[in-house]
Amino acid sequence: MTAAFVITAIVMLVAMVPAGVTLCRGDLSSSVVAYEFITSVVVIVLALMAQAFRRSAEFELAVLMAVLLFGSGLVFVRTIERWL
Repeated sequence: MTAAFVITAIVMLVAMVPAGVTLCRGDLSSSVVAYEFITSVVVIVLALMAQAFRRSAEFELAVLMAVLLFGSGLVFVRTIERWL
């Protein structure tokens, strides 16, 4: 069961590569969507790794990152709204 969580986390990290390319090379509206996708995948991967290693205390990191990354996404959009 533990290996399934780790494999799923690895697959999700590989799926972030096209989003990273879009973030770096896309236009501003595509970059916002790619940034939000990457932040949501990071939170899910952190939760998967906490479950994979059976460390329930590590779920707090995933929850904290979800709150912080949502806020940083709002700051990112607010910063670039003059170009959108």
